[in-house]
Amino acid sequence: MIDRMTRAAKMDITLYEEAERDPTLNEEAFRIVLLVAGAAGIGALLGGLFGGSLVAGIVGGIVQAALIVVMYYLWSWLVLLVGTKMFNGTSDMGEVRRAVAYAYTPNLAQVFSFIPVLGGLLGLAAGIWALVLGVVAVRQAMNFTTGTAVGTVIIAALIAGVVVGIIFTILSAILLVPLGLAGMMMR
Repeated sequence: MIDRMTRAAKMDITLYEEAERDPTLNEEAFRIVLLVAGAAGIGALLGGLFGGSLVAGIVGGIVQAALIVVMYYLWSWLVLLVGTKMFNGTSDMGEVRRAVAYAYTPNLAQVFSFIPVLGGLLGLAAGIWALVLGVVAVRQAMNFTTGTAVGTVIIAALIAGVVVGIIFTILSAILLVPLGLAGMMMR
């Protein structure tokens, strides 16, 4: 798994072709998503702890990890929908999910998100690199040109970003408002 993640991060085109073709990589691909979710959750947890709030760290860690997994499924589905319906791509959900999962690899850097300034810069760099890898993954999985893959990724990412933003707002209200009220009552 580490070898394939390294190849994915290095933009090894043959890795994305392999992920597209090989359904036996489904489980490994999902483990990568879970690793990224765990890294993001740990980064948020540590950020809350260093910020002085255990509750905010725990809630933030859980929400961040959950959002990574939700975003993975949502973005994969949107890539498939946009790619096949708008750009006549040829792929199925398994091919897209596997390729996209490997493109998530750089986001392991989110574990450092708790470090002031440096964590944000690392997260930004990793996110940009993951987006570039996402274009490669979509290009290979959908049999697109690079330009069509860029268009598919941008449209799918914009839609997914809006949906995840709404989900995050709802989850934050559901989880943080009652906890905040409870905290105020304890003072």
